[in-house]
Amino acid sequence: MNGFQKKPLYSKWEKKASHWIKGHIILTVIILILGAFTIKGVVGAIKIGEPFSVKQIVISAISNGIETDSYGRTNILLLGIGGEGHDGANLTDTMIVASIDYKNNLLPMLSIPRDLYVENEKVGWGTRLNGIYELILDDTGDQEQAIEELRSEIEKILGIEIQYYAMVDFQGFEDIVDAIGGISIDVESELYDPFYPGPDGSGITYDPFYVSAGTQEMDGETALKYARSRSTSSDFDRARRQQKVINAIKEKALNLGFVLKPGKITDTIKAISNNFKTNLSIKEIITLAGMADKFNSDSMISEVINDLAYERAGFLYTPEREAYGGAFVLVPYAGSFDEINMFAKLFFYNPEVYKKQTPIQILNGTKTESLAGLSKMYLHRYGFNVIEYGNAIEKNVEKTKIYILDKESSEEDKTAEILPSLTFGEISYEVPEKYQSPNWETEASIIIELGEDFAKYYKENKDLFYIGFY
Repeated sequence: MNGFQKKPLYSKWEKKASHWIKGHIILTVIILILGAFTIKGVVGAIKIGEPFSVKQIVISAISNGIETDSYGRTNILLLGIGGEGHDGANLTDTMIVASIDYKNNLLPMLSIPRDLYVENEKVGWGTRLNGIYELILDDTGDQEQAIEELRSEIEKILGIEIQYYAMVDFQGFEDIVDAIGGISIDVESELYDPFYPGPDGSGITYDPFYVSAGTQEMDGETALKYARSRSTSSDFDRARRQQKVINAIKEKALNLGFVLKPGKITDTIKAISNNFKTNLSIKEIITLAGMADKFNSDSMISEVINDLAYERAGFLYTPEREAYGGAFVLVPYAGSFDEINMFAKLFFYNPEVYKKQTPIQILNGTKTESLAGLSKMYLHRYGFNVIEYGNAIEKNVEKTKIYILDKESSEEDKTAEILPSLTFGEISYEVPEKYQSPNWETEASIIIELGEDFAKYYKENKDLFYIGFY
């Protein structure tokens, strides 16, 4: 009889503890969505809502293997939708892929534009990327199937495997920011949007939005407006602001004082109960959350795929609307997603190179005009830091060479290892006298001397150099 009495009591305690644990895990997932595992997993054997101290906290021993790709990375698709009551409620206007680099403790994040044109087999026709989830959902009524189809399409665009996804709507976003007590954003320049959508969500009425330059404290509503506004800026600017907001939420969430306040944890749990979906399991979330200490504010590296050929990741352009039924879309300049595939792999799997930004000089050793300048933009689109370009001393160079000026520092720098994949150059630590000081002055750590082999590649692949685009 006593045994039967004890079992219900233990189960009741276990149920409450499990409820608290799951609630805290949900909090962690939200932060994972908005910054990728940026808060510790904490398991407290306490009753919900009762005060507790640091001594009562036990870091969870529960863990589960996290899925990775062949490079040992975990890639997560972060999605934002309007949600019920908003115009275009199921359009995924925010699409960011975050890749966890466990070795270097880095978190590269790549924003994908909503207007990117794709031809999806299940949809049956060409559409903007942000419409795939909505179209599949309308056709099947299956939310998971709709997310999976969008995830599959983004995998093709980037050429990588994406193991996980997490989606939050506008209301969930607002409530999250409010639950953590607001966020602090360094606004680079003032933003005024007289056409920000009104509260009725119709897209017809407006609620003008303004924020001045400088450090601004934002509640959920203001942070959402800052992240969404695009009428007086571009979608690419908006994507960059979204990444800033993600970082701000991450920074606030890492505040241990917040983690140890049950009231705020409870508010956050309530905030996301109906506004969030993920395929991460509880054990996977605990495992990721336990790694938070290894990542700080410098861990995040952000890029946005855009339509500016002179910017990093500027692989897109806007074609004539008539060719796409009058719709505004973005398409790859080179006619395929091959460049974006290569950029994504370089960016996600070599984030330390993008973090370091080794200075490079490009020299044209051929008689092909403008080859150094075009190659500068070509490498810059892939994220390399070309600080100087011009003519080489000689004009009859046959083979492209990549000269490493600082051999000692290059041992910990993978930049030189990657450059041959884009320039076909041969790495050399033996720098000719003509490129040594005082004969040659440069601030670069690497000199690329372009030869006729690269000039031939250029002539055969001018679409990769965006001739006539600038």
